[in-house]
Amino acid sequence: MKIKSLFDHINHITSKQTKGYWDSLNEREKKQWSNYMINRFLSMKMEWTDFVNEIQKLKLDSYQLYVVYSSILPKGKQYLKYIKKKKGTIYSKQVIQTISEYFQISKSESEDYLNLLSKKQIRELVSKYGYANKELKQMGL
Repeated sequence: MKIKSLFDHINHITSKQTKGYWDSLNEREKKQWSNYMINRFLSMKMEWTDFVNEIQKLKLDSYQLYVVYSSILPKGKQYLKYIKKKKGTIYSKQVIQTISEYFQISKSESEDYLNLLSKKQIRELVSKYGYANKELKQMGL
């Protein structure tokens, strides 16, 4: 018999909701349950975001969370679009380092700044550090 995964648990909470599901799970399947990930996936449905946020403040154990969600959520197939983190950055390490030094912030914060600044603004800031036009073009600016 196939071990139930996190997605099986989410599917059960939202669409099946049969009584005795939790009791039918073995220890290995119960370990696949993660309150954090269950809350994260369920909060992807905009209508449920506030509700899930309130529930996760309660610090329930796995069984209690299962009971709450399977009792309250409407029964039916739900589309839960998972939002993934963006991969990488389009700017070179030199540009990130320069922005980090200019604003005196961490490299991860400088990547956020780069997403907010226009290409022209970034070019002006980086050029203040003495980079020539040729070097700026190599950096993608």
